[in-house]
Amino acid sequence: MTDKRLGRLKHKVVRVPETVKILFIMRIANIAGPMPEKIRKILQSLRLNEMNNAVLVRCNENAIEKIKIVEPYVTWGYPSLRSIHDLIFKYGYGEVDGIYSALSSNVLIENKFSKEGLLCLDDVVKEMFGVGAHFDMLNEFMYPFKLTPPKGGFRRVVDNFSKNGAWGNRAEKINTLVRKML
Repeated sequence: MTDKRLGRLKHKVVRVPETVKILFIMRIANIAGPMPEKIRKILQSLRLNEMNNAVLVRCNENAIEKIKIVEPYVTWGYPSLRSIHDLIFKYGYGEVDGIYSALSSNVLIENKFSKEGLLCLDDVVKEMFGVGAHFDMLNEFMYPFKLTPPKGGFRRVVDNFSKNGAWGNRAEKINTLVRKML
């Protein structure tokens, strides 16, 4: 990444409504050849190592700064409760006793998180959407969502969403993309 691009990013303003607590971030682009070190490390810290991987992150200044740097490689927005519900029920995986397993059973959640008061998958969905006290623990427990490409594909991955492209802030329109990928 060039110093010139980093200099422009310092002045870029990303406006997120104050009511937004959670962000949905999905990797949509790769580059041929070696990736700049800074971008690769930020994508790794967001756990977006592969195409069509998606994560839920707490909306804060740190997350927004990371998104500004990797924005040409990701699309992001503000997910609805229904989108989070559908993602967790269809693509939710977690690590239980060192084994990668689907979050398909309430017994699995109850055994792992009964001390925290989470007894079923609906409790997990509400905790994730509301960015509750156990959000970080649940986010660490869950693997990134490995989604299928959207029906009809992405339009113009080289352009920003505001210019009829694919990358960038989709705001609430991220829910439409999630529906296409389920």
